[in-house]
Amino acid sequence: MVLEAHQKMTVIEFDEWAERQTTDLPYELISGEIFEKMPSNGYFSLIAGHISGFLFMYLRQNKIGYLTGEAGGYKVGDDRYVPDVAFVSYARQAKVDKKGYNTVSPDLAVEVISDSANRKEMKALRLKVTGYLNAGTVVWLVDPDDQTVEIHQMGQNPQVLGINDVLEAPTVLPNFKLPVRDIFDD
Repeated sequence: MVLEAHQKMTVIEFDEWAERQTTDLPYELISGEIFEKMPSNGYFSLIAGHISGFLFMYLRQNKIGYLTGEAGGYKVGDDRYVPDVAFVSYARQAKVDKKGYNTVSPDLAVEVISDSANRKEMKALRLKVTGYLNAGTVVWLVDPDDQTVEIHQMGQNPQVLGINDVLEAPTVLPNFKLPVRDIFDD
């Protein structure tokens, strides 16, 4: 995830502005500031793809919701986020919105931290984690450099999993288990 910061806007101004954009790059509104989500390198996309693939296979067996990728945007409170991977349960929303940012925040959001993330981008990412948590979203922050996954869930301290741990999300993905090493296996 690489973000390029732009001007400040209200959520209403942003929604109107975003509808007029002609670029394929998604935009995020984080605490009133617009960020253009820039493509990162292939390795970081590969990591998000691995996670998406494992989640997709789980959801093929357990038809409990749907998955979106790095172009799917969500309304999260007064912000607009574009996670690298997201899951929404059918219980919360039977079908994804076909236009604009999805009106339901994800049950699970996965954010892959880019090696080029600077201080401002990391601050924006931490603001996103807070916004997600306030919306009830479980967040996985994936650090390919350290080969760790940081799990954030409302009312719990963050948990950091290493290469020898197993990633789970029992509140949103019952019986899902993913060895962290499988995320980083190229």
